[in-house]
Amino acid sequence: MISLDRVLTLGAGGMIGRYVDFGMRPTHEELDVLDEDAVMRYVEECQPSAIIYLAGATDTQTCESDPLYAYELNVRGVYNAVRAARVTGATLVYASTSRVFKGDKEGPYTESDIPEPTTKYGLTKYLGEVVAATAPRAIIARTAWVFGGGPLRDTKFYGKMLGKLRAGDSDIVALNDVQGSPTYAKDYVEAIKDLLTTGKEGIFHITNAGSASRFELAEALAKELGVNTPVRAVDRSHFAGVTLPANEAVVSEKIHLRPWKEALSEYLATEWA
Repeated sequence: MISLDRVLTLGAGGMIGRYVDFGMRPTHEELDVLDEDAVMRYVEECQPSAIIYLAGATDTQTCESDPLYAYELNVRGVYNAVRAARVTGATLVYASTSRVFKGDKEGPYTESDIPEPTTKYGLTKYLGEVVAATAPRAIIARTAWVFGGGPLRDTKFYGKMLGKLRAGDSDIVALNDVQGSPTYAKDYVEAIKDLLTTGKEGIFHITNAGSASRFELAEALAKELGVNTPVRAVDRSHFAGVTLPANEAVVSEKIHLRPWKEALSEYLATEWA
């Protein structure tokens, strides 16, 4: 069993990291995950029982145009954390993604499915998984379509869509031919806490229950806001030059969280009120 006050989180300043309210949470200025010696010194001094690696490259478009950027944070940084974990015997938790899969399966991917990434982002995240698995004990925590952080940190789909809906934008579009698994970052962190305190290891898909398209998410956001701003459904051909898989939905054979609509409702009520 792992004591949460001895958990080190790398990348605690991001969207997911803000929900980590336990253990050691150095800022990027205090500890650069790409500084191999600094990571080793910090871990040797603090002797964490677990290391949560949240410091990944999450801008998927930048990852495609700059693969080195993706490799540095999604692979080399993980290696630095694993190297330190080997010395101290710490459990390594690696935050991964549904993008490690090809995206053409009928129905959600499970932990039993074999990764087959088709993008540079997905490939570096999968390589990160391979590296993380060499830690003394490892938890690979895959997720998808994460929301959280409120107005200051929610800068991707959810935050942008909320801004447009509130402003009554005259031409809001959302994809209706891509399925994913909406996930509240708060619930994701709670699931990781449970895995650590119960001594679990292995690969886990951590998402809220159910799947949706971006269009269905936009409609749900509009309903929660109580606005009548219209949203137009479009398919992937609307966004020329952007490569998106048809299926980014994952489901777990081991973990079961509350439905995404319930989580989304709480998120808007508590962080966007």
